[in-house]
Amino acid sequence: MALTAQEQARIRDYLGYLNLNAIQSIQLGFPAASQALFLVDSAMTRVRPEAETEIVRKLLIELDRLDAEMAAGRKFLKVRQVGDITLNPDRHLPDLRREQKYWAQRMADALGVPLNSYALRWSDAGFSMRVEHGL
Repeated sequence: MALTAQEQARIRDYLGYLNLNAIQSIQLGFPAASQALFLVDSAMTRVRPEAETEIVRKLLIELDRLDAEMAAGRKFLKVRQVGDITLNPDRHLPDLRREQKYWAQRMADALGVPLNSYALRWSDAGFSMRVEHGL
């Protein structure tokens, strides 16, 4: 059984790739259909049947759980203390984001593809680019 279109869309999203038709996706004036996205789409159609359930779908379930926990975790941003329990709202979501990156990297490794390094979700300060100065 191949990965469904919905599963593929969620995988693309977790890896930081667009879920748009190539003709519709323009970024900075250039078509956004990158070679890396081609690799992701190609890899998702070539996953071995035994790895679909035992690896890829289990990773997808873990990423879905983290996504749901982050959405539910927003309520902790308002609370510091409940009775004798002191919460740490400053660390809760950042810790979940770090955990999500770990599991997304596991998915990328399972598929043999890179995380989208231009996705804001995987950068610390937004759009970044390596600059080398030659002498």
